[in-house]
Amino acid sequence: MYNALIREGLSSLSLDLDGEQVSQLERYIAEIERFNPVYKLVAATGEELVIRHIFDSLSAKATIEALLKGSGGSRIADLGSGAGLPGIPLAIALPDATVALVERMQRRVGFLRSALVATHLGPRVEIIDRDLKEVRQQFDVVTFRAFRPLVEILDLVAPIVVDGGWVCAYKGQRTQVEEELRAVERQCKSRWQGEIRDIVVPRLDAERTLCLLQKI
Repeated sequence: MYNALIREGLSSLSLDLDGEQVSQLERYIAEIERFNPVYKLVAATGEELVIRHIFDSLSAKATIEALLKGSGGSRIADLGSGAGLPGIPLAIALPDATVALVERMQRRVGFLRSALVATHLGPRVEIIDRDLKEVRQQFDVVTFRAFRPLVEILDLVAPIVVDGGWVCAYKGQRTQVEEELRAVERQCKSRWQGEIRDIVVPRLDAERTLCLLQKI
């Protein structure tokens, strides 16, 4: 249904996905649309769902791929995964990575299990259905969208990030992220080296940024 739109977005993002990967994205979108009326997974439908959530998630693919390559690692964690965003699109686009979807709400966990069956991602993607404080694994890159302010989360995130590893947070306006980073510098016990990168999401008329924080 969204094949042409998906391929247009991938081209705009300079992402070269094969036919099976595009099919995986289509099946994943179909699962969201099937469950969304009852589970209220995302506040978007139709093309808006593809643009605001799938394209937005994929906009960090090249950055995260470079972070993994630089660290020599392959482990990604998606915190507060919800509908699997950005974890599932990233897992589809990064076939050499392993991804953990961290989600404590059981209704959403049920959806994630269904989505992994539909996309055949099971062997590379695991669901961690517990609170962040209970996660014991460590990861090379930890990512999240629409999650808590950085100052509220980084001290909790630090134990699950390997030394020298990264947090890649999807954010909006640069000025707001700059304020968050100042609060991190003042209040967090864990130490991070941060930078902000502007990103462009195809067809999305909104300011989007990535906040990259390396654990030091």
